[in-house]
Amino acid sequence: MSSYANCPIDEVFHGLQTSPEGLTEDDAKKRLDKYGKNVIAQTKGKRAIWRFLRHFTDLFAILLFFASILSFIADMPSLSLTILLVIVVNAALGFVQEWRAEKAMEALRRWIPQYAKIVRGGELQMIPVEEIVPGDIVVLEEGDRVPADARLFEAFELWTNNVPLTGESAPQPRSIESITDPIQSDFDSPNLVFMSTSVARGLGRAIVTTTGMNTRFGMIASLTQEIQDPVSPLTKEIAYVARVDFIAALGVGFLFFAITSTFLHLAPYEAVLFMIGVMVSCVPEGLQVTVSTSLALSVLKMAKQNVLVKRLSSVQTLGSTTVICTDKTGTITKGEMTVNKIWMADFMVEVSGAGYEPVGKFTVGGELLSREKDVRLERLVEAGALCNNSKLTPPSDEREPWKAIGDPIDAALLALALKKDMNIEEILSRKRRLSLLPFDSGRKRMTSIHVSNDYAVAYVKGAPRSVVSASTRIDTPDGEAVLSSDRLAMINDRIRELGDEGLRLIAMAYRKIEKTSQFRSAEVERDLVFLGLVAMQDPPRLEVREAVQKAKNAGIKIKMLTGDYGPTAKSIALQVGMVEPEHCSVVRGVDVDKMGDSQLQDLLKRENVIFTRFAPEQKLRSVRLLMNSGEVVAVTGDGANDAPSLREADIGVAMGVSGTDVAKESSDMVLLDDSFASIVTAVESGRAIFDNIRRFVAYVFAHNWAELSAYVLFVLFSVPLPLLPLQVLAIDLGIDVLPSLALGLEPVEPGTMMRPPRRRSEHLFSRSTLLKSLYLGGFVSLVALVACFRTWLVGGWVWGAQLAASDPLYIKGTTMTFAGIAVAQVGSVLVLRAGRSHISRTSLSDMRWILLGIAGQLSATIAIVYVPFLQTIFGTTSLSLEDWAFLFMFPILLVLAIEGRKRYLSTRQAISSQRV
Repeated sequence: MSSYANCPIDEVFHGLQTSPEGLTEDDAKKRLDKYGKNVIAQTKGKRAIWRFLRHFTDLFAILLFFASILSFIADMPSLSLTILLVIVVNAALGFVQEWRAEKAMEALRRWIPQYAKIVRGGELQMIPVEEIVPGDIVVLEEGDRVPADARLFEAFELWTNNVPLTGESAPQPRSIESITDPIQSDFDSPNLVFMSTSVARGLGRAIVTTTGMNTRFGMIASLTQEIQDPVSPLTKEIAYVARVDFIAALGVGFLFFAITSTFLHLAPYEAVLFMIGVMVSCVPEGLQVTVSTSLALSVLKMAKQNVLVKRLSSVQTLGSTTVICTDKTGTITKGEMTVNKIWMADFMVEVSGAGYEPVGKFTVGGELLSREKDVRLERLVEAGALCNNSKLTPPSDEREPWKAIGDPIDAALLALALKKDMNIEEILSRKRRLSLLPFDSGRKRMTSIHVSNDYAVAYVKGAPRSVVSASTRIDTPDGEAVLSSDRLAMINDRIRELGDEGLRLIAMAYRKIEKTSQFRSAEVERDLVFLGLVAMQDPPRLEVREAVQKAKNAGIKIKMLTGDYGPTAKSIALQVGMVEPEHCSVVRGVDVDKMGDSQLQDLLKRENVIFTRFAPEQKLRSVRLLMNSGEVVAVTGDGANDAPSLREADIGVAMGVSGTDVAKESSDMVLLDDSFASIVTAVESGRAIFDNIRRFVAYVFAHNWAELSAYVLFVLFSVPLPLLPLQVLAIDLGIDVLPSLALGLEPVEPGTMMRPPRRRSEHLFSRSTLLKSLYLGGFVSLVALVACFRTWLVGGWVWGAQLAASDPLYIKGTTMTFAGIAVAQVGSVLVLRAGRSHISRTSLSDMRWILLGIAGQLSATIAIVYVPFLQTIFGTTSLSLEDWAFLFMFPILLVLAIEGRKRYLSTRQAISSQRV
């Protein structure tokens, strides 16, 4: 499309075989057949039923399917149906967990107008947007959305808002002149307009050059559709655990089936029963349910921290983040222009406050202004308030911010006036506006003419050098003075200094003129009295600097990829501590296009680099290179231009306040306050969640080892089976679920953000987790099996003898195994919850979730032991108080032993420190 930007307009008409009168209807129909409809195509996703059925291919599900079939063959229909129910429940939860609304393309379509005004055959028509073809003449007015990419040939004070494509909210002036100088991208061509952008003000006509998926907006849509949602680290870890567990369960199951059939000569029924028990005891059936529920509860908790998570597994992905690619406007900054400094001839005023809230002070060198300076300052501030088309609205609620309607620069000047306690409505009533000369890209000035006594005053604002060139005098402490060459040099020095600080500059001037019926810019905007320079900036959020430092302490690299200009981006990055001033470098998008992948990858690895004037393709390319180098990447965005990168990244983070629907639908999570600090808070929560999941993995496998040991003893020593398959399922899917969830709700541990991100090679089921689950599993096994065999021996059973399944003594023994595992797990959960700290130093309020989980665990155990209906299902019987006292002795001993070891080690460490 850039070739049309470089061509004279008559060549554009010739190249597209059209004219200002537009195409004929016949030509339009032929081109519609050739180019297709002007629509954003959408690829069809998988039907919901197939996405649901995919969950039945999970390794855990396959293993349980096998166990269910064996149960049915072994004439145990109730067990078979129970296992099938478990599979269906897990699949349903998995479907809900992973299901996310594929509405990104629908949101993209909402940015496209349904009808557009065009000229065909010399007549103005209103036609459906989808029927527009290359060569059509579109008519653009204020408020219209541009229906296709086009080249302007008429423009009257035309400004467009390109936020859907560039993410930058400031309106951009449009013109019809051909481009002769090199440009970085089509977006920098003022004679081009793009599909989905809107007309902020003015009028224009343009020749359609491209439609549908060939437009810049269509290219973004195409990129968004082609990208598949990445598999989260947590999903990979669960799959890894499932794979290891699947192999172990099958291997152990078939091994012991062979042993029991060949060497112990068990009947096929008993051998199959044993095999089912082994496989079911090896499968943590409740793991996925617990993970899903724990993440869902964490999502609710994070919503209170202004983070809305759309996909549950994204929570843990945040904890693995190694790189955050952030934009600038609205995330690092407030997204509100604020006046910081005002320069007037002989002094610089510093203005405090942020955003549009009218609260702030005016100081010079740290001191309040003198009366003389204050009078001159009020003259400049009043000029900014009068030469203005915006409006500020106060909040209806004390928690809401002040809001601007109109140009953000004008809004900043209004906020400045309110900080000076000016009554703008009263000033306007005294100095009624007579005329307005709108800003245009040629003059680069705006002038508002107001009545003042018997004469009129023209208040002028605009680009500094443009206003200075029209000025012949300057406002000084001694009154108006000639704008000499020395004073011009002084003004230019201030323009350069403030510009180097990344501030946006507006010059203010005025001139007294005679009242007349017509005001022309050439006559009004001359011999101006220069008032001064107003320097403004979209200020960084107050909380961001601390958040950036917190992220750096956590070993997370921060990359600024913005569509804004270099000096402005650099200034903000320096203010929040994102880069160091001595080594900072700025890389433009146009420079990135000249680099190979390896060169760009090396640049992305470097610190103190800011990437500016970035297009969607450049941002997406950078994200892919970072991910290919092994980084876990979080990307922020608010515009439709960010959608491809948000979809591609390990986790896409959209802005909830300023973000477009496209960005929100393409993301994994939405920041309700748009603040970078909320991302860092979410990262901290993600790390805590991974730690908690690792705890309850150790907790879950502890009882799996205990369940497995019961079947191993059954094989090796020919003893009665100490634990029934349905009791295994009761523990996995009922008894231990609540304590597991309680572990998942534990708060962030101190020092969580002082350690580096988790390595990709570090598995959820790590060596330390395995060892922890083994020693806790050994303890749980000891409690359960000692309780079982003690019951049988006291009841008269002789080692080596068999017990009938209906024998009350056998039933009581298996009940003691079942209850023993449940009670012993109380000790396990307390030990895992405490970690390296002491349980005695933990308040009950901090342990409320764990205590509630234990209460639920014991309540479910008691119900299965005592309720007759449940006794029949699970093969249990009532226990005495003596039995419970015996069982509870063990977890108390475990906690005391672990606490004693911690105190011994801490005392040893203290003594060693004193010696050193």
